[in-house]
Amino acid sequence: MNKKNGIVLKTFFSKKMKMIILDEDLGKIEAISPSDSIPCGALIAYYRQQKGHLNLLQEYDLIDVPMGIAQDDILFLHHILEVCYFSVPFGSSNVEIFELLLLLFKYNITDQSSLFKIAFLFKLLILLGMHPDEPHFQKPYYYFLARESIDTIMNKSIHLNIKPVLHEWIRCCLRIHPLAHSFRTIHFLDTDRLLL
Repeated sequence: MNKKNGIVLKTFFSKKMKMIILDEDLGKIEAISPSDSIPCGALIAYYRQQKGHLNLLQEYDLIDVPMGIAQDDILFLHHILEVCYFSVPFGSSNVEIFELLLLLFKYNITDQSSLFKIAFLFKLLILLGMHPDEPHFQKPYYYFLARESIDTIMNKSIHLNIKPVLHEWIRCCLRIHPLAHSFRTIHFLDTDRLLL
């Protein structure tokens, strides 16, 4: 039996040994951890045994933590984890979302970090099936961008200066999220640092 990979979205270690993981195969799952020292955002490999809706992690390896993005902007990292926690349905496998989150582990601080964050959020919300209802966002251009890679979005943004437009697109998406009142990191989008 091979170990499975997952990214820790949320922990409940102060009250119980439970955590929420984005599993590479099963999507979002609830798991009981053998340790209370696994940080949020960590990429772990584990053996799991399913007991009803819970997954018991019998042993795990800490593969990586997204230190680059955490050092550059810890609030952005927590915002991504929170969006996934509140938006990915339990048990719905989406390999594209998992692979997108793996980009956080390869993140390097650059002059274009704000552009990366906007492109990343845009792509994540697209993969989660979110889009704003406002008529001015119902243009073919956004559907075209939705199919592009983050690198391509960043290159287009450099030439077309779409950063403010995508920032507004993201804000509109999250404003209509049914659990928007539960987001503790929503103020991340209210800052101007993404537009610098």
